[in-house]
Amino acid sequence: MAQKRTIPRNNNSSYDEPSLLSGSVSLGFKPDEEIPNLPRDLTSLSDQRLMNLFSEYVSWQNYAATEFARCEVEEARADAAVRYAEASVMILSSDKETVTKTKATMINVPDVQAARDRALEAYAARKMTSVVHANCERCVSLISRELTRRVGREGPERRNSRWNP
Repeated sequence: MAQKRTIPRNNNSSYDEPSLLSGSVSLGFKPDEEIPNLPRDLTSLSDQRLMNLFSEYVSWQNYAATEFARCEVEEARADAAVRYAEASVMILSSDKETVTKTKATMINVPDVQAARDRALEAYAARKMTSVVHANCERCVSLISRELTRRVGREGPERRNSRWNP
């Protein structure tokens, strides 16, 4: 007879943000080295150097993917802060003012402007992280193709080169 399992739940009325999104926990580790330069001629690299280069790019790709996700979350938070600041101004405006006039006066409200600035910074960070991630992804693909090419030629060429000095 199968036993029924229950998962205890915390019945707190307040919602605690998950620790992974709080910014205190890093999901990706930034590689020690800078992003390596991709040589023009991958065929001239030794197998060991090519694999090291592949490993470095994969590490950067993993880090950039994690940072990209973090930037997306930050951008969503910043957009929510803008909507909140704008809604606060709308609520405080007098009933006689039109929506268009209220929206026009929001430009001069410091809280709204600060929220919009943070949202723009979050957008820029996400876009730049996206570029780094995409660049690393293309480099990983190119190196992977070179590795596959080398493995595919290992048949007769490798056998012949084993007996030649």
